[in-house]
Amino acid sequence: MADWEAVGLSAVDARVYQQLLRDPGVPVGQHSEVLEVPVAAVQAAVGRLVAAGLVRGGSEAAPAAVDPRSGLGMLVRERRAALDGVAAMTDQLAREFSAGQLQAEPSRLIEIAVGRDAIEARIDDMLRGATEQAVGTDTPPYVADGSHQVSSAELALLDRGVRFRAIYAAEVLDHPGWVDRLRSMAERGEQARVLPQVPVKLLIVDGRTAILPLAGDGPSTPGQARAVVVTDSALTSALQVLFDQLWGQASPLRLTASAATDPVTTLINLLASGMKDEAIARQLGVSGRTLRRRIAEVQDQLGATSRFQAGLQAARRGWR
Repeated sequence: MADWEAVGLSAVDARVYQQLLRDPGVPVGQHSEVLEVPVAAVQAAVGRLVAAGLVRGGSEAAPAAVDPRSGLGMLVRERRAALDGVAAMTDQLAREFSAGQLQAEPSRLIEIAVGRDAIEARIDDMLRGATEQAVGTDTPPYVADGSHQVSSAELALLDRGVRFRAIYAAEVLDHPGWVDRLRSMAERGEQARVLPQVPVKLLIVDGRTAILPLAGDGPSTPGQARAVVVTDSALTSALQVLFDQLWGQASPLRLTASAATDPVTTLINLLASGMKDEAIARQLGVSGRTLRRRIAEVQDQLGATSRFQAGLQAARRGWR
């Protein structure tokens, strides 16, 4: 049964409108008898339906209903536009609410999450609430061996089309499972870059809420892990500036299948990511000796005397 209240119709209005659709050109009195509703009530409903654009033409004694595809369609579009307007105000109202809460109780500015489960739950909440963008940095050590697994919140964020930028320490690529994770994330739309070293783990959502570890973030002390959540403050803005600076210094991480169409380009991308020889050899499925030979061949082909020069030459030639 249709939810008529969603388009502003009462139960009586809906019944009258449906009756007019079924029996066009019938006097109001007959509709009153069929519906077992007083004539005055039917007339009042007809007046509201006329105002809503659902009834037109005919005489007052025998009103005619408008085709639902135009009449109800217009009501639906008007209601949808009104709801979109309310939704557009939500973020602004939420910011005003947060500002009022912080003014009344400044301690709300900072929240401490204690323990691995609490930290993961807080991160999950932040990602699920993201509407515009999420940015983050990542570096070992990790609280759990399964840290390379993609969370449902991360997948949901990317599926919603929220922009996700991440900076990874080169060391991350040496950990089992991480290359596959990063490739999967990139294929879903994550923009990733890599740095030789990343100073701190960090997640910022919509430029307003940030979380970063305090201490105890190691595999042997999951219960002692601590993280601080900072909301709508100068510190949040400073952390966003830090991320933007690191992003400008980092190199794009190209691990998707479409990013490399030949073995040489694949090797160049892996070298540029900062991966160690052992990790690159595992990724390519070759021995260390074969890898070193391929690296030497690439350097010779590019006229480079080092990996760094090879990366520069490859970029200039558009290999990456």
